[in-house]
Amino acid sequence: MNGNQNRVPKIGVMDSGMGGLSVLKELLELPYSADFLYYGDLAHAPYGEKKTFEVLELTRNVCNFLLKEEVDAILLACNTATSASASKLREELSVPVFGMEPAIKPALLAHPGEKIALLATSVTHREEKLQELKSELDASERVVHLNCDGLASLVDAGKSQEAKLLLKNILEIPKQQGIKALVLGCTHYVFLKNEIKELYPEAILHDGNQGTVRHLVRSLHLEEKPGHPTHTLYFSSETNGEKTASFAHKLLTFGFAEPT
Repeated sequence: MNGNQNRVPKIGVMDSGMGGLSVLKELLELPYSADFLYYGDLAHAPYGEKKTFEVLELTRNVCNFLLKEEVDAILLACNTATSASASKLREELSVPVFGMEPAIKPALLAHPGEKIALLATSVTHREEKLQELKSELDASERVVHLNCDGLASLVDAGKSQEAKLLLKNILEIPKQQGIKALVLGCTHYVFLKNEIKELYPEAILHDGNQGTVRHLVRSLHLEEKPGHPTHTLYFSSETNGEKTASFAHKLLTFGFAEPT
């Protein structure tokens, strides 16, 4: 990392909107001294329904903003951004770039011989990164793809009832097929765990947040800097800025709720 070893590391965290706050929430619970700069690109959300080159360009723009803030590392706390741009940005940028990976491997290990269902966006489902992961795990026949386009936008807007209605339709396939292991392949969906369990009580949920946090802590040696983390939030949308900040605070503090 840049500068002297005693200074507090500055880590950029980005997402298309509010989803990455589910990762930031876990980072802020760590007993380590770090300054997290979160950027939610609400003006261009959702990423999951765009073309790959568009997601790459949008993610690159956010990373450039974070670099101007002199971050020491960047976490793409967005599965879609990771799928579309992580490899390219690791070649381009001067700081370490971390990304999200769907918890497919832990889910497969926890449910030997069973099928698992992956809830994700169109981009995540189609990108080569996921196909390579399935091939590496020899799991192509065990992963059932559930397209969840539209769900992230409902989380960004705090529309819990609409999110539940969409989830009800999405979850019909695993319920009918008796698939209990659900992999949440988008950081937005982590905020919907209660809603998913309410609709499908037998479901066993897996997400990649903890694994990503552990990897980032190890790689940046944050355990060598005991203390209390701090954070700053940035959002690209100027519409209802006060309401956006208030809802983000609610997500970090209480979880998913209708904005008031």
